[in-house]
Amino acid sequence: MTESNAPGAEEDQLSKTEQDLARLRAIVVDARQVPMSASCMVNRVEVLSLIDRIVAGLPQEIERSRTVISEQFAAHAHARERAAEIIESARHEAKEIAGVSGVAREAKEYAVTTRSQADEEARQIRVEADMYVDSRLAEFEASLQKTSSQVVLMREQLAKRSKLDDSNVEALPSI
Repeated sequence: MTESNAPGAEEDQLSKTEQDLARLRAIVVDARQVPMSASCMVNRVEVLSLIDRIVAGLPQEIERSRTVISEQFAAHAHARERAAEIIESARHEAKEIAGVSGVAREAKEYAVTTRSQADEEARQIRVEADMYVDSRLAEFEASLQKTSSQVVLMREQLAKRSKLDDSNVEALPSI
């Protein structure tokens, strides 16, 4: 098992990205304030390094999300297969019992009940799998949008700052 596929690797990487974002925010919050302004001075190399690490981690987060989606689709397919097996088992059992006339009616009722239960179980599994995948996608989308907007904002501020001389340093916005 590789390190990226090891149990808990997803949480470690997500934590690393969150840690990098928290560190970037801390750098700006703790930066020395420029007197008589809302601006502050930060170490450009350190900030750019953190931004580069965050941006570099995005493809890994996207790949992990794709993995989660694939796993959920596989679980969904397995649930459908299991439901089909239950239904087939119920049909087979009903045919065996159908030979006895008094038992045939009970067998049909049991088959209908079993099929209803299997259909309901399969439906519930599909709903749960769809809800889980949707929630994971929504979380990833929100995280990706937030990170993307923060990176764009930081780059704009860095571009503005590079146009100013060293005596008039503009502050990066708080995250």
